[in-house]
Amino acid sequence: MNRVLGLSLVGFNEREAIRNHQEQFSSLQWELSYKMSERFLSEVEPIIADRVVSVHACCPSESIFPNFGSRDEAVLSESFEALKRTFKTARRFGAKIVVLHPGYVADDKIPASNAEREALLAGSSFAPYVGVEKGSICRADYPKSEVYRQHFERARKSLITLSAMAKEAGLQLAAENLNPRVAYLVQTPEEMVSLASASDDLFLCLDVGHLWIASQVYGFDYLEGIKQILATKKVITAHIHSNPSDRAAQVFVDSHDGINRHSFDYRTILKLLADSGANIILETVCSPKQNTLLLYEALR
Repeated sequence: MNRVLGLSLVGFNEREAIRNHQEQFSSLQWELSYKMSERFLSEVEPIIADRVVSVHACCPSESIFPNFGSRDEAVLSESFEALKRTFKTARRFGAKIVVLHPGYVADDKIPASNAEREALLAGSSFAPYVGVEKGSICRADYPKSEVYRQHFERARKSLITLSAMAKEAGLQLAAENLNPRVAYLVQTPEEMVSLASASDDLFLCLDVGHLWIASQVYGFDYLEGIKQILATKKVITAHIHSNPSDRAAQVFVDSHDGINRHSFDYRTILKLLADSGANIILETVCSPKQNTLLLYEALR
């Protein structure tokens, strides 16, 4: 793989800030964010049109997150249609990779709104699986539960179909590991390995911040978990950010902080990713200049 260094637009909401950053870092590529409206996409398109390497579904933003773990055919159909629209965006901007949250431990639609999603996760149907109430962090045995396994297998089958659709569209589908929260699928290295073997056309996006939180909930060795996922040779892109999650303090927060925060060993992690050949995408929500400089310096 020819590695690309990039920055997610998730932390940007002004056209001029994007223009200024691109002028400062002429070799940097972009990942379109699932938070971008069609209006904002059109505003920035003249600036970034030939600099987009990947697109995070759904883009443009939609009222739902696609749920490929659903056993409701109507929800599945709506999810496939949403991804078709994201595929169209990827082709429009010349991106080759579509990053996707694989699915959820639910049959219902999953709202994209943070407030609506928080209310859903705090509902009675998920209560038996909650280990830490703040953030609806799941119990350590959650991925082994029957309901979780059923939805995981549904998502795995759906992603095989979806990855074939992506290939037909000239794209690569990369499933991303998620946070250890109730209703979220694909949280552990073992699940990522399982997806990697599901289809030759299904690839992975390794989110190192999400994996750190998962390691604190499940107690696995973090760096070994990264190595295990990279060993599949299916990781084509990675999201880089830090957070203050700590098992001893019972803190589990997906804050997408700078890569030099919270004793995050970003140099070791970036070396592992660089050796794998995967694209490296900063997904921090603050200090884009500082984090970009740190990224370049670490990989010099």
